[in-house]
Amino acid sequence: MLNKTTLIIGGSKGIGSIIKQVLVERGDLVYTASRSDLSDANHFKIDLPNQIEIDDTIKLNYLIFSHRYRGHEWDEDFSITVKAVDILINQLKDLFFDEASIVILGSNAGQFVIEEQSASYHATRAALDGLVKYYAATLGHKGIRCNSVLPTTIIKPENEHFFTKENEVRKMIERITPLRRMGNAKDVGNAVDFLCSEKSSFITGQSFFVDGGLSIIGQESIARQMNYLKLP
Repeated sequence: MLNKTTLIIGGSKGIGSIIKQVLVERGDLVYTASRSDLSDANHFKIDLPNQIEIDDTIKLNYLIFSHRYRGHEWDEDFSITVKAVDILINQLKDLFFDEASIVILGSNAGQFVIEEQSASYHATRAALDGLVKYYAATLGHKGIRCNSVLPTTIIKPENEHFFTKENEVRKMIERITPLRRMGNAKDVGNAVDFLCSEKSSFITGQSFFVDGGLSIIGQESIARQMNYLKLP
């Protein structure tokens, strides 16, 4: 697939940078937008949610949100994680080609409780699920699809030094995951690749777990596996 134009919000680092690699490799013209000040002519420096200056002459096929708030303030988290997505979709919705797709990277914390994450993290991820359904319904007549990808804990550029093959946390995750491995950022990129293609042209308003099947395993089954690990 060639000559498609994609904009990735948060595409300069982390999972977003891997998504960019996947889409560039297939032939997309990829623009990125983030707080980073890059010399790349296809990069826009923005500061969500208030400073959003993106060239409105660019026609888009695909819009991907992979940014993440890293602080601890409720209002800032909601403004950057949720409000900024709403602002950008409305700002760009008239710039799409006929074959168009929006993909939002959320989290399984929108569906389950992840104790190491904050209350605002859970609330904002659940709110993103609502936005996906809302814009799937309201932009469908324009031919714009909207879906989300919900990764579990995965190996990505910023944590790959931690999740070595010998790491005990990685071993535990792999043991309780049906596919018996941890996912990586390329797995997320491949899911986005599909959703940003004509192959998914009749899919909208959906949230897709990228977790190796972990979300289908009952909690008691996981507990039994963990207890087995503790046996002498």
